[in-house]
Amino acid sequence: MPALPVLLPLALMAVAIVAALAIGGLFFLKQSGERRANRLYGALLILGGLTQLHFALDFGGWLISDPWLRYLPIYFSLWLPVLLFSHVKISLYPSYQFRWTDMKHLTLPIGQTLYFLAIWLFPSFRHETGRYFYNPFYGGLEQALFLFGWPLYVLFSVLYLRRKRAALNMRSLPRLLWYLRKLLKGVLLFILAYAILSVADVLAFKYLLTDLRSRVWYAGAQALSFTVLLLWLCVYGGQVLVWGRALRVAVQKP
Repeated sequence: MPALPVLLPLALMAVAIVAALAIGGLFFLKQSGERRANRLYGALLILGGLTQLHFALDFGGWLISDPWLRYLPIYFSLWLPVLLFSHVKISLYPSYQFRWTDMKHLTLPIGQTLYFLAIWLFPSFRHETGRYFYNPFYGGLEQALFLFGWPLYVLFSVLYLRRKRAALNMRSLPRLLWYLRKLLKGVLLFILAYAILSVADVLAFKYLLTDLRSRVWYAGAQALSFTVLLLWLCVYGGQVLVWGRALRVAVQKP
């Protein structure tokens, strides 16, 4: 691929990775707000940053030149929608205590992590092509679960948001609910763009026998769709950090 169409997306990916890891780390140090919600969002950003690193290695061609990089346990695609939903739920209902029934949401994410740890530690477990279609943790089925999971968990989050708003019986949204609603709208928009690109790739390959991934414009667009989503999560996180700091300063003033 030409230099500029590769370097520009890689530069934006690098910015997203650094921002996600830095802001995610700050959420673990955040004193204001519900600590569990802070840590869940911090984990979302950090795991999102590591997943972005995997995408950057793939886009830059390093997974082909250095195949061992493909098996680094830094791919957490199935964790991300679950962590977002959990952050929203705990933010709205701080008194909620996790139950064993909540483990159903973690079955696939934990399975994905164990899968990558297994293929990293035991090379004999690796598939020769890295991905394969029916793999629920790293392949076509995993991508389908990824694309299905985001809208589903955003829908769950919106339902909790509406329930909370109805319980408050207020005409205008409190700042927390307003921020959460803005976050969910942005996430849904960027996931829609990512889904359109993924479906277009499948249809083009099946009916036109065209591999869109080999086209510079498509490879860049698909790579940047997740990057933009991650940057949106970082922007929201930065706003919450600034807002929380402003509240602490206001409280400390005599």
